[in-house]
Amino acid sequence: MTILRGKFTPDSDGSYALYTISTYSLALHSETKEIRVVELATGVTSLFTNDKDNRDPIWFSSTQILWLREANGSTTQIWIGTIGQVERVAYVAGIIPALIENVRIKELHDGNYAVAFTALANPDGSLHNTALANKAWSSAREYDSVLVRFWDTYFTADHSSLWYTTLQMPQHCQQYTLSDNLPANALKGTPLTCPVWPSDPFSGAGFDISTTGLLVTARDPEFNPAESTQTSLWYIPLRTFTEDPAPMLRKVPVPVYNGDTTSVVFAPNGISAAFLKTKDGNDSSDWNRIFIIRDVTDAGSVFELPICSEITQERWDLSPNSITWASNSQSLYITADECGRCKLFRLMIILDNGSSTAYARPLSEDGVISSVYPLSASRSEPRLFINKSTFTESSIFALINPDAGSYSLISSATRMGKTLGLYASQVSEITFKGRGDYDVQAWIMKPSIFKPDEKYPLAFLIHGGPADSWRDAWSTRWNPAIFAEQGYVVVLPNPTGSTSFGRAFSSAVNGDWGGRPYHDLAACFAYLETHLSFIDTTRAVALGASFGGYMINWIAGQPLAKKFRTLVSHDGCFSMYNMLSSDIATPLPTDMGGTLWKDKAIWDRSDPAQHTQNWTQPMLFIHSDLDYRCPVTEGLAPFAVCQQRGIESRFLNFPDENHFVLKHENSLKWHRTVLGWINKYVGVEGGVVLEPPVSEPHRG
Repeated sequence: MTILRGKFTPDSDGSYALYTISTYSLALHSETKEIRVVELATGVTSLFTNDKDNRDPIWFSSTQILWLREANGSTTQIWIGTIGQVERVAYVAGIIPALIENVRIKELHDGNYAVAFTALANPDGSLHNTALANKAWSSAREYDSVLVRFWDTYFTADHSSLWYTTLQMPQHCQQYTLSDNLPANALKGTPLTCPVWPSDPFSGAGFDISTTGLLVTARDPEFNPAESTQTSLWYIPLRTFTEDPAPMLRKVPVPVYNGDTTSVVFAPNGISAAFLKTKDGNDSSDWNRIFIIRDVTDAGSVFELPICSEITQERWDLSPNSITWASNSQSLYITADECGRCKLFRLMIILDNGSSTAYARPLSEDGVISSVYPLSASRSEPRLFINKSTFTESSIFALINPDAGSYSLISSATRMGKTLGLYASQVSEITFKGRGDYDVQAWIMKPSIFKPDEKYPLAFLIHGGPADSWRDAWSTRWNPAIFAEQGYVVVLPNPTGSTSFGRAFSSAVNGDWGGRPYHDLAACFAYLETHLSFIDTTRAVALGASFGGYMINWIAGQPLAKKFRTLVSHDGCFSMYNMLSSDIATPLPTDMGGTLWKDKAIWDRSDPAQHTQNWTQPMLFIHSDLDYRCPVTEGLAPFAVCQQRGIESRFLNFPDENHFVLKHENSLKWHRTVLGWINKYVGVEGGVVLEPPVSEPHRG
């Protein structure tokens, strides 16, 4: 059985929070879903509904919840219900004749509610209904531009757009109803789409709503998508949210910055806003800058907000992940990765001779904070509601007083790991010298039954990216606790290219994929050999995914490979030439240090396929058919190399997964195969045993 607790979302005054729980039975092969409410003062939870067809709950008011439910004919019902009452008193406020997502609401001055959401649009800009769409007689796809597919989805003439409408309360009625008019397409007549990318697990909704209109991020049509995937920001002025057609969009100017625009958020006053933007969209290591819009109606009121450390007074060297406005619309709370953690900071904005500088004060230390909610300003003291996790706890809900610096735990899904037999003391970190005169950090996770006088095999895990890092967070994928509880000491290095260790460290990977990161990993292994006597480095295995999978394929042809009894490559790059078939290939010239047609030697320098003559170690390859980020041929090709060279190897494939393996039964199979494979070569007793391949043709 697997249980996943969703994030807590507090109501407007901080009295209650709602959250979801999904429970999957591996025995019954079925899933149940619940929407639950917790009283923050007491921690007491209650069931709101356990109908698995209900989804995407949000607060409608301090006592009412709005949620969606798919109905017949590919339509979506909007439901509203009051907490503390059984579900039968809830009502359908209206039906949208399409499948919708990312609902946002805002109470207007007249008591009505503005509603915005994303949904597919037909080529003529009308709302797309899957059930009513004409069936194409040909399955052909045809394109004149390079944006053919993204993540696990092909682009079609039907595109995702941003829509708006209203919920109104008629006279002599106690229930809100959806406007009789069809929702208006906010982007009709433009080439813009929202969200920016279909099925993107990273970007979010890409818009925000206030009483003054909508802010939306979208791919900028002024740039050639073969050269840049820059996203920009537009403002759509609205007052009643009944305007149809939508008013003309106003582009928010940010000169010089030609990168990604993310985390757009209105201030509570509805006039100001903030967003993040990078300077170079083709540089994966580029960092986010904060921009403030003083007045969304004034195109000239946009400015970059420089950040300094409140402690050192020096310019900040971290990249913000998210922005949250304080209740007074005067200061910000941001999250940013630092040294393998995602911390919360308060930005105190100082005005000096017309310019602004923000001073960042840390409000958290450990774990990874995933969301922040300022609670009602009517209370006597400020409070922030946070969701976070750690390597040993999947879900923590807590309150922070940003003035006093106090921290109050509301709920821990597994009693801080104890329910699962996990303890914070299992986790530590080391620092060692990399290839040059710089420090590299690595996490270490020991088994819960660790005894310091015994030796344990090593699981050496390499993260993806490379613009990523191992962070002190829970995950249902590549969870180090899974490997530790098989009896391994797990080491998670953050080599050159990793985020959260400064801009220079992150950008040093560009043009040197097979250089500094590889040597940092070799230095890490050498450190383990000489400094940690409880690790049996003669019984070591290495595993990695995405860029980590690339690095496994690279290591396979390098001297470090001999240190490992087996190598596991999940969705890794094998031939850098073939990565031009990735869904997003525009960063490759920056990643490699040049273009293939001008700088082929540079590409060859970091290409694992150039070193297959050195491959000797057994290898497991995992790749899925819907992985368009690193196409499935990148797993089939190195598997063929191993097979033709007589190297023991196996290929695990999921036809219905993308870059991530997410479905419950597939995840179980992934873990059984991966753990069984490495246990076989290390000789772990009592752990998962490798099973015969499920699809091997009969050879008799």
